Amino acid sequence: MLFSICLFAQGKKIADNSVCLSCHDDPTITMERNGKTISLEVKKHIFSTSVHSSLTCDKCHINFNPDEIPHSPKIEPVNCLSCHKNASQTHKFHPRIAFASGTGGTDDVNCKKCHGYHNVSSPKKLGSRTHFLNSTNFCGGCHEKERDLHIKSEHSVHLSKDNPNAPTCIFCHQMPITKGNKLPIVQLKLNQEKLCLTCHIKQVENPFAKTLIDYDKSVHGSALRKGNQNSAGCIDCHGSHDLQKVDAPTSRIHPTKVSEICGKCHVAITQEYHSSIHGIELVKGNQDVPGCTYCHGEHAISPMAKVEQRIIEANRMNFRTLVSNQMVFCVRCHTNDTLMNKYNLSTLAKAHDWLPNLEAHWETVRCVDCHSSYEPPNLSHNILSREATVKKCEECHSKNSILMTKLYKHEKEQSREKYGFINGTILSDAYVIASTRNVYLDFFGVALFSAMIVLILLHSFLRWYFRPSKNTVTEQKDSEIKDIMEKSD
Repeated sequence: MLFSICLFAQGKKIADNSVCLSCHDDPTITMERNGKTISLEVKKHIFSTSVHSSLTCDKCHINFNPDEIPHSPKIEPVNCLSCHKNASQTHKFHPRIAFASGTGGTDDVNCKKCHGYHNVSSPKKLGSRTHFLNSTNFCGGCHEKERDLHIKSEHSVHLSKDNPNAPTCIFCHQMPITKGNKLPIVQLKLNQEKLCLTCHIKQVENPFAKTLIDYDKSVHGSALRKGNQNSAGCIDCHGSHDLQKVDAPTSRIHPTKVSEICGKCHVAITQEYHSSIHGIELVKGNQDVPGCTYCHGEHAISPMAKVEQRIIEANRMNFRTLVSNQMVFCVRCHTNDTLMNKYNLSTLAKAHDWLPNLEAHWETVRCVDCHSSYEPPNLSHNILSREATVKKCEECHSKNSILMTKLYKHEKEQSREKYGFINGTILSDAYVIASTRNVYLDFFGVALFSAMIVLILLHSFLRWYFRPSKNTVTEQKDSEIKDIMEKSD
């Protein structure tokens, strides 16, 4: 019966699909291919909703003779590219499509694998499985690992809230951002940066977006533009599919995990930081301690902490000096009464009230000179605990110190406890650079020096005042000439 119905069509061209569907709408119609039974059923009600429903069957199934069973001795696969010639441009998220023929191949280049056979629906249709809102689950059919990561991401959260700006798989992968595009790593990172900035630089309410404006001028951005493929790009720090907000506990950029991200490149510095009092507390989960981004910034990598002018003045500091030696970051936290009381620490002014000439110290000594494990003027990320901080002034005020030409620290009680009050005052190594903590000796030294200056000036004045006059010198010379002539006579 089926055979007689199919023979009803005359010629090799068909006027409509009714004859074909009269046979192929039967669920029992099958054929044998490579030892397997293949269904040839085409459901009429499904095909009628397809974007191809207005086409006749022979537009896709070429070289078929409806008068013969089978219709063709060799069935040619449907070539979608015969109509969709720009598929390689519209499917940039699968770079290998550009090299495919459209007649088969692996899943990532097979049109039918994604779009279906006779049930192809428009990607613009909301209910379509290829609609961009459904791309996470749709693409995840093959890319399961990426799907599972993306579902937990902040992008997916906003997508579930119907945020029109939330990126989907297709939105991001339309740009050449993966290794499959066979581009140099530097170019891929620049493409990734451009993609991220497309959305995030427009988020005016996001404080982190402001620093993105100058990312290309930062240490990382500049190095990337100079061709350094090891320079950090967006993906290196934030990840790709598992992007999360900074305050999410599992986020890669959570304050307690930022040092691990930076440590992928800055290995030695990170190890040094993790051994510091700040690093130890950060690993414990203490978010009050400064991490990498506190001092170095998130994207611009050239921040400047803001401290109110009154705080600077109250601690008898020079703001310009703090900015130039980059110790303003330390001041910002250690002048905060509430924060210091929380950890039973003294504020900056109280902790250093034992130092004389405090203003002079603030002008010449950086916090890290005394509070880090390196000898000045070298820098160190290993900030010491208050018990291990250098307090012995002779380590700077001595003839062997690299700081002997600068007034950095004064000895207070250490020498006196070691030698006694008088001997400690007189024998202290601080005198190597003429420094003293005894006010009476200071006064005596200044008075003696002043008296010497006065005597020298007085002596010079008297010599000038009682110098011989010009007439006296002339008369003396005439007298000497007269005496010589008399003797010669």
